[in-house]
Amino acid sequence: MKTITKEQQLEAVSGWWNSDQIVKWDKQYDEWDSQTVRSLNRRLEKVLKFVDDINLPKGAKALELGYGAGQTALKIGQRGYEVHGVDVSEKFVEIATTRCQKEDPTGKYYFKIGNIESRLEYEDETFDLVVISGVLHYLYDYEACIKEVYRVLKPGGHLIIAQRTAYALNHFLSIRPFLCSCLYFFLREKYEIFHSYKAMLCDSKLGVIFGRFENTKFFNTKFMLKGHDVWKYKLKKNLFTIPKLKNLCKRSGFGSLKVDGAYYCISEEPKYFDFNIKVDDFLEKMANKKFLHFIRRLSRITIVLSKKKVVS
Repeated sequence: MKTITKEQQLEAVSGWWNSDQIVKWDKQYDEWDSQTVRSLNRRLEKVLKFVDDINLPKGAKALELGYGAGQTALKIGQRGYEVHGVDVSEKFVEIATTRCQKEDPTGKYYFKIGNIESRLEYEDETFDLVVISGVLHYLYDYEACIKEVYRVLKPGGHLIIAQRTAYALNHFLSIRPFLCSCLYFFLREKYEIFHSYKAMLCDSKLGVIFGRFENTKFFNTKFMLKGHDVWKYKLKKNLFTIPKLKNLCKRSGFGSLKVDGAYYCISEEPKYFDFNIKVDDFLEKMANKKFLHFIRRLSRITIVLSKKKVVS
């Protein structure tokens, strides 16, 4: 199993999110493949439901860490909140600002570039709400990020985390993803692994045994590489589960209020998309029943609503 330093992770993440390729994220909620569009819009829907549930007063201050192309920030701002954002990408500042100014010209949006693992450039107890959506898996030290969130939130302020999780339903219905999930569970892996036999043997903790064969002919056959990918930017993506997210919030001084799941699918194959929608709608209804909340552990994305504890 290869290791990576904090500097290497930050350099890789910054390199990727400042590359020309990320411009496509401007259209990811509308024009990407059907699975991604469904998944991201389900995530957005659940995040906004939690925003509405906490019912902040108009003019409340919200902060989004990793605002991307500004889709979530725009929806929050359209609810009458003042929205601030920090992202590592210089390109996203322009994209998000343009989107929000065009769609909500009277709204208040303030986006900046920054590293969300370091000290944020805000005073203590500034915000009523912080949103982190699809970001934590890129961070070397996500604990530091959540501690900063605690600092900049007002007492009683809310944190919403939306994060893809390790044990999605479709991972149990295909052999390679299923084996990956087994590795995650039994070896307590910290990082995501490609769904290839090569990655399972070389990039997991089994790499201590099999890593020496990484460059052999057999380990680079079509059979061993199916499900593999090669990234220009060498980064590690953290694994998360519902218990891990809840414990992260608890350790940082937050009380867990609600947990929800977004998008239940049986396959990533485009030909199954229509059936996926039916499965998603059905399991969504089932997961909301009192004794069936455990179904949420099988969603592709977990959304956690937490509240900063008031210290008396």
